[in-house]
Amino acid sequence: MLSLSSLLLPSLLLAGPCGPGRLDDRGGDPVLGQRVFVEAGCVRCHAVRGAGGRIGPDLGRRTRPSSYAELAAAMWNHSPTMAEKMRELHLRRPTLEGDQLADLISFLYFLNYFDEPGDVTAGRLLFREKGCISCHRAEGEGGDTGPALDGISRGASPLSIASSLWNHGPAMAAAVASSGMELPTFAGAEILDLFAYLRSIGRRQGAPRFESAGDPVRGEELFTDKNCAACHGVFADPGEELAGPDLGRSELRGSVTVIAGRMWNHWPQMASRMEEVGMEVPQLTAADLGDIFAFIYQARFVGEPGDPVQGRTVFEAKGCAVCHGADGEGGVGPALRPNLAGRGPEEVLQAMWNHAPAMQTKLEAKNLSWVELTPKELTDLTTFLAAGLPAD
Repeated sequence: MLSLSSLLLPSLLLAGPCGPGRLDDRGGDPVLGQRVFVEAGCVRCHAVRGAGGRIGPDLGRRTRPSSYAELAAAMWNHSPTMAEKMRELHLRRPTLEGDQLADLISFLYFLNYFDEPGDVTAGRLLFREKGCISCHRAEGEGGDTGPALDGISRGASPLSIASSLWNHGPAMAAAVASSGMELPTFAGAEILDLFAYLRSIGRRQGAPRFESAGDPVRGEELFTDKNCAACHGVFADPGEELAGPDLGRSELRGSVTVIAGRMWNHWPQMASRMEEVGMEVPQLTAADLGDIFAFIYQARFVGEPGDPVQGRTVFEAKGCAVCHGADGEGGVGPALRPNLAGRGPEEVLQAMWNHAPAMQTKLEAKNLSWVELTPKELTDLTTFLAAGLPAD
């Protein structure tokens, strides 16, 4: 049987509850969530980066989730398919207690916080295709306009390389412009492959450097101090005008290093905007980058708060009232107000999860389809139920 230690996942490096630190009460402990993943039997069907079952998708190699709500909705919508497969395999559906569902979702979200290994061979090709070799020397080849890149320590962390790339941005942009070239951009995992190559040819001396998971509280302070907030918001007021994208609401998936690559791709626009307003390019250490990304990653996990008014609309539109009563007084299904009022939305979600088999049985008896929910609908609904099913 697969043991907890055999997963060898980076979540063990996370700083504490809710991944890299904690900004509010939503979330869970990803380290405990890893234990739930194994002990509740998720690992029998699902693998994480190759470790685990092969019946369901590998949850470490899927589209990276952008929030707690997105993962929760995916699990809810998948419930009937999962139940059918478990019946077929004579497996017992787990009942989750305490904070187990919050911990499990936290684990599944934050396991993508850290990088998968890059491809050295692909990185070597990228070093040429992206034009790096025109200015930088590596393995005895290349230009000398920029610093040689085969002196990087093999133990250097991806974030330390990313921060050097960022800090070198102004000089590199000027050199590239004078040569008539364009700044390279990176798609998908290309930056991971490039960094893997640079570390593979680097100096052998020096122990590997392991960066912490990042401190989101310090990251939030740096987001303001380094003037990121002058152009970007993180779930800013919808009416606020921003010079750059809102990093809470924009499409931003991937590990911290992949996000660093996207940040680099945005460099020309950022540099132009900073020049317009007379702002200096902020210098960032690897720790600074890690903390800022931890803040953004954590904020996106938490997401925007649910709207109980919209939650009532979901409650009625999805037919919840048909079984549970217009005011949650109960009927075909159990009473909701006395059982859920005053709980947190995560507790409500767990109660829904545990109730799903009974709900599915009753829906099938009435020849009704499973009630699927979008991430926003689920957030609004659980907020509404936790608030005691307010009238408006």
